Amino acid sequence: MRDTRAMNTNFEENNLTAIALNQARLRWNEPKIVSKYRNGKHGTEWQTYTVGESLDQSFALTAMWEHLGLTPGDRIGIMAKNRPRWIFTLNSILLGNFCAVTIYPTLTADEAAFVLRDSGTRYVVVDSMERALLLQSVLDSLPDLEGIVVMDACESPVKAPLYSFDEFVAEGRKHHDEGRRSEVVRSITPDDAAAIIYTSGTTGVPKGVVLTHRNFLSQRPLQTSFDLSPDDIFLNHLPFSHCFGLTADLFGASAVGATLVIADGVEPANIRHALQTIRPTVLMSVPRLYEKVYIQVHQVVSAKPRFVQNLIAGALDTGKRVFDLRSERQPIPAGLALKHRLAQRILGKVLRQAGLERVRLAYAGGAPSSKDLCGFYQALGIELLQGYGLTETSPVTNVNFPGRNKLGTVGPPIEGVEVALAEDGEVLVRGECVMRGYFNNPEATAAVVDEAGWFHTGDIGQIDDDGYLSIVDRKKEIIVTSGGKNVAPLAIESRFNTDPYIERVVLIGDRRNYLTALVCPDFDTLRAWAASAGLDCETREAIAAHPEIRALIEARVAEVNQGLARFEQIKKFAILPVNFSTDSGEITPTEKLKRKFIAEKYAAEIDALYADSGR
Repeated sequence: MRDTRAMNTNFEENNLTAIALNQARLRWNEPKIVSKYRNGKHGTEWQTYTVGESLDQSFALTAMWEHLGLTPGDRIGIMAKNRPRWIFTLNSILLGNFCAVTIYPTLTADEAAFVLRDSGTRYVVVDSMERALLLQSVLDSLPDLEGIVVMDACESPVKAPLYSFDEFVAEGRKHHDEGRRSEVVRSITPDDAAAIIYTSGTTGVPKGVVLTHRNFLSQRPLQTSFDLSPDDIFLNHLPFSHCFGLTADLFGASAVGATLVIADGVEPANIRHALQTIRPTVLMSVPRLYEKVYIQVHQVVSAKPRFVQNLIAGALDTGKRVFDLRSERQPIPAGLALKHRLAQRILGKVLRQAGLERVRLAYAGGAPSSKDLCGFYQALGIELLQGYGLTETSPVTNVNFPGRNKLGTVGPPIEGVEVALAEDGEVLVRGECVMRGYFNNPEATAAVVDEAGWFHTGDIGQIDDDGYLSIVDRKKEIIVTSGGKNVAPLAIESRFNTDPYIERVVLIGDRRNYLTALVCPDFDTLRAWAASAGLDCETREAIAAHPEIRALIEARVAEVNQGLARFEQIKKFAILPVNFSTDSGEITPTEKLKRKFIAEKYAAEIDALYADSGR
């Protein structure tokens, strides 16, 4: 393998590639990428790539793209689940000053074809032959697409338009020119497009968000404020196809030379395994991950003897009291300090069992986190920091920082970002984080970025006297009942997020005379509960239909209703025999609900909830 450290050193750090290369030379032989994949094959043990091994493949791919005639600005797609070759491919795109088009691997053939066609992508790299054949089925509708490269090790030879990743790398090595690569990296400007990330289409046709190197570099103040370092270990499970996973994990780890571990899937069991075997120091995630860990810990504790439960509850209470005093910069009484030392010994066992004992930075974005959830992690000694942003803002605009963490808010604006409220409460953002625009869609761009440069987020918010932002809900998702009452569904739905028996709740009621809900159960927990109660209901359909389980869920709904105004209360609900997923189309990769899709898909169940009301 060629040692490319001989390239000119100390690039000016005005683009993502220059920053990554400057870090790479310092850690050439250090293993910094960890996953269950190695050389296109999936295994059962964690595998590593050194920085040098990673860049060797990236340089070869870049040379291959140029050999095929691609020039700066040309689009190359990536449609794959997270794995090292996703990173190698992205690096190869940035090294050549091409533009990456990130595509969710869960898209259908027609959905992926729209993205490829709209962006004018010339080549696309996919993770599996299955994905390649999916795209090949719509190839006739993709006039710009010249080839599909398969990451998985191919068991037999493939023919154009399909290509083997390994063959691409082998051929590319023959054309690598170190001087040429240095010249291209130096030519990249902050305003060159780095990626086009398509919106998830929760409210219509997806739009390609063009993000430049300058946009992504607007996030660098976060790395400084969070005190990230080469010693940190990031646990990644958010898709690189999404702006949050791409920026917070991949670019974040690369910029400081940290280790990036790619979880072997996004199911709770995969995350638990990764936490317990990797024991990361940094978690960048959406609230759902923290909620799942919260539920898991409480389930484990509830199975302990009563005196152990009381010990842990007391330790959590002590931890929370100490954290609150420290946040308010108040002295800790000697008696409380002693109790806290004892509590830490108890809670340390909880942390170790969950794989959280080394976590020093826990960030939650994408959706609101409840105060109870944040309080739980604070009691454990982990400061859960909530932030806010959108794909169009690269993504983070606001965040709470260690020692300056206001629960219930998403924090003040980060350095270089302005945040204001429109007359109707819509959150407006201005700064270098705001996208260049929607790809080849000036009308859509003009509809959200005004002449003064303010991006209109579509979210309703509040800003307190200290400049901390709180998000109320999506502007388009506010429910207006037939009685004229405004209801923010997210605030009510989130009250169920730490309920062990409920996976998800979707509030219904726009232009209706009362609120109802669709309830997705946590089938594993309910199956265990049913077995302990002697109930015969193994299948999802049986669980959803059983009267005693309905009574259990009804009690949970009633408990939430007690804390709501009368017009906000859920009057009826339907238990669905399914859980929502990106594969079935109800949610986005960052757990946002596709409400229009859900309303259409479950129209019969919703209509039944209003059958006797006339609305």
